[in-house]
Amino acid sequence: MNESLTPPSKRQRAIEAGARVFLRFGFARATMGDIAQAAGMSRPALYLIFCSKEEVFEAVVAYWIDDSLARIAAGLATRSTLGDKLRFACEIWCVEGLELALANPDVRDMTRLPAVRKSYVRFEACLTDILQGAAERSGLDVTAGDLARVMVSAMQGFKQTAQSSGEMRHLIAVQILAIERALASGPRSGER
Repeated sequence: MNESLTPPSKRQRAIEAGARVFLRFGFARATMGDIAQAAGMSRPALYLIFCSKEEVFEAVVAYWIDDSLARIAAGLATRSTLGDKLRFACEIWCVEGLELALANPDVRDMTRLPAVRKSYVRFEACLTDILQGAAERSGLDVTAGDLARVMVSAMQGFKQTAQSSGEMRHLIAVQILAIERALASGPRSGER
């Protein structure tokens, strides 16, 4: 059977509806009734799939993360330099997220929820993979995981302070430039 003709499952419909509702209302104002209505199902039918709004939100975040990481993985193969790979990954993960937040101000209440915090662990692993070879070759006493953690922590701060996607891109570019130069220069005499 042609996949494109297969209707989405009730679970997938609920996740997609949840995404729309959370973007519109944020987490605090969204209700299971809103999600059920957007999914074209009754509240009891939604409760058969998800026990709570938190469960719907976790599924929505997982859906967003899987999509973002898949797009990052697919796009990395076409980028040759460390900087290009890092910029691409950060564009997908951070700039798109900021653009969503700027277009839907109520989503800011979602950034501190456990599902979102857990998502950064997966992005950190993605960055660690990108940075691995360069960190090993650099001769610096720093791991790819440490660099990735610094980047993710900075990105979280950038999302809180950037007023536009252009400003976010600039902050990311500065951070990536500093990391690239540090990795390329290696340790100075007497630093090891």
